Amino acid sequence: MGFLLRTWAIVVVALKRLLSQFGLSIATLLGLIVSSALVMSVPAYADAVYYRMLKTGLFGTGEQIQETTAASREPFAFMFRYIGSWHGAVEWADVEPLDAFMSLGLSDALNMPQKVAVRHFKTDNLRLFPANAVEYDDVKKPLAWVSFSTASDFENHINLVEGTWPRPAATGSTEPVEVLVSDGLAEKLGLHAGEEYVALVPQQRGSTRRFEIPVRISGVWDARDPNELYWFYRPVGLEEQFIVPEATFLQYLSPYLENEIYLGLWYFVLDGDDVTVTEVPALVSRIMQLQQRVGSLLPGASLDRSPLTPLQSYRRSAMLLTVLLYAFNVPTLGLLLAFIGLTVGLAVNSRRNEIAVLRSRGATSMQVVGIAFVEAAVLGLLALLAAVPISSWIAQAVGSTTSFLDFTQRPDLRVSFSPTTLELGLAAFAIALLAQLWPTFSAAKFTIVTYKQERARLLRPPWWQRAYLDVLLLIPAGYGAYLLRQQGTISVPGAELSGDPFANPLLFLVPALGIFAVTLLVLRLMPAIMSVLAWVLSKIGGVGAMLAARQLARMPGTYAGPLILLVLTLSLSAFTASLAETLDAHLYDQSYYAVGSDMRVYELAEDTQASGTFMFGTAPAQETAGEEEAVIAGPRWNFLPV
Repeated sequence: MGFLLRTWAIVVVALKRLLSQFGLSIATLLGLIVSSALVMSVPAYADAVYYRMLKTGLFGTGEQIQETTAASREPFAFMFRYIGSWHGAVEWADVEPLDAFMSLGLSDALNMPQKVAVRHFKTDNLRLFPANAVEYDDVKKPLAWVSFSTASDFENHINLVEGTWPRPAATGSTEPVEVLVSDGLAEKLGLHAGEEYVALVPQQRGSTRRFEIPVRISGVWDARDPNELYWFYRPVGLEEQFIVPEATFLQYLSPYLENEIYLGLWYFVLDGDDVTVTEVPALVSRIMQLQQRVGSLLPGASLDRSPLTPLQSYRRSAMLLTVLLYAFNVPTLGLLLAFIGLTVGLAVNSRRNEIAVLRSRGATSMQVVGIAFVEAAVLGLLALLAAVPISSWIAQAVGSTTSFLDFTQRPDLRVSFSPTTLELGLAAFAIALLAQLWPTFSAAKFTIVTYKQERARLLRPPWWQRAYLDVLLLIPAGYGAYLLRQQGTISVPGAELSGDPFANPLLFLVPALGIFAVTLLVLRLMPAIMSVLAWVLSKIGGVGAMLAARQLARMPGTYAGPLILLVLTLSLSAFTASLAETLDAHLYDQSYYAVGSDMRVYELAEDTQASGTFMFGTAPAQETAGEEEAVIAGPRWNFLPV
């Protein structure tokens, strides 16, 4: 009971302290919020940037993307196929185990929501003839080569230009098979609803089955929206296929034909908006396990489209960007820690007399530290809760920058809260907690007597001066400056040199390290400078200025924190602004060097020797021996007027 009462007393005293020094508490809280938000925004921004790159660049860019369907641009689209031309056509009984597994969907297997699921089966090509033809020999040219196919939920994604949806054909039926034809094939061959034709099956050696399939066209279709997620192929790719209901394919065509499955396709589009960097390894592992399962159910079936390779690259790139961003933000985080240390130091210094009185009257060091711990924990938890939405806003703001202080709204930037973000936020909370407790550990050692002695004169210099940290930091900073002057760069051992300045974070860390080291060195020399100034003022006159100089010489700890914060803020701000201008000029010059002008004009040429072949640029040199022969042969490339 006594322990609980003492613990409750510590909590009450800590809360009263926070309220009694409300201004310092708010300043410390603001510093913690900003530092935690910056730390948490780095992984969120890196994850958002590379997810956008994954989503837009997975299946092509530029004109290639414009020529594909919306489904093919989906980053989390999966297509499993069995191709008979590669592995041989198979019976439905061979495909059925895999189809049963795929009918369950991929949501459970990959732990992701499912948007679209399509099953598509196709037979081999058959020759199409009019129904009133008398004989069908192999020499006679058919109207077209067509195949029978079915696709799940097909009727809900098409428009019937003419006719009706085909009726299912039962097993052993003698009626013609009702099919849908595409609008393009109908225009090409002049097909209309109600017309009957015959599909001739290539005769297989040793077979006793009939090889004629009567066909009746029940309707003509076109795609309702060619860019819909449903389309596993572009609708034009289904132009020479006779679409039948699934019941017709499985109950009539499958028993009628041998090795009827010439193409089996299972297509899924999953919702990957919540995928983060930390979840990528597990997702990659599940995709690889799914590949093995599919191969075991139907040998020859393969995963032809998936985000497997881009996901692996996405994870490596996002982790690299996170490391680089933290390297570039070290000075900013250092400033925030200095600010937190300053505000905490002010709070502790204002309470040191109180702490000394408590220690002299029997309070233990653990009780004093416990009060400080409760204060720091309350401020840290409040800062962590406030930093979560602010970190998302910072990531959005950084993602909208195109240059230094040049912002462009980009609504497609997905910023999500991942476990890594929370882990780094907790790490920032722990560091801030330690930064707030450290001065209290030192203050808790003093009694009222030793505190008055310390107030009268500084007993010993701070730890970084005793460890000569300023001198040690000048060594790598000076060496880096020497390499920059001599070589123009700072090379990392074993790393390849490249023209990308962001590939080497040392280019940004060395100047910031030099600024910090020089600042600490000036603070070491400041008491001596103030002592010389006080001696000069004592000879010249002026009691007020002399006393101020002596006070600054004897108590450098009172102004060390604000001076560090002021010098680092101004110097790093100037460095960051000049760096941004330099990088902008570098990018501008690099682009001009690569392109060479403000605009490039490409001519579109058509190949006269290969129909439907186009090229950009200028026509290649003629391969003919001489000019007269080239004139006779005619131009290889025809250019349209600009």
